[in-house]
Amino acid sequence: MGTVFVAYGKESSREPVLEFAAERAAAAGDDLFVYHIRELDDPSDERIRTEIEEVMQRTAPDVNFEVSIGGLDTQEGEYEQSRVSKRKQLLDTITATDRDYEYVVMGNVERGPIEEFVLSSMSEAVLDTRRIPVMLVPAASD
Repeated sequence: MGTVFVAYGKESSREPVLEFAAERAAAAGDDLFVYHIRELDDPSDERIRTEIEEVMQRTAPDVNFEVSIGGLDTQEGEYEQSRVSKRKQLLDTITATDRDYEYVVMGNVERGPIEEFVLSSMSEAVLDTRRIPVMLVPAASD
């Protein structure tokens, strides 16, 4: 029994990615570590956690899971952007020395050639580490 890292991303695609990971974890007897990088337009941390719990209860109620939310710092009720890029936060969390994941599950949003040139891909960054297997789940684009 191991732990699977789940990148819980953008609202339009995150539930199918978590469902996919939860189903695989249930079949293999693995646990899940669900990581979400908070954005300015996200609902509250509590709402994100509730959403994750609802998906897990509906999809794989017997799978153990842990939730971690990072990204923006709270200062006197106002959000301010973290000085660390989202890609680095994700990579640092995946490659943390105190954790050993079986593999990473994340959404893979199709992009056009211009978007690929201008926007960096989180999944591409994780794949480039070559330290851990990555399972990409087709996800809806925003």
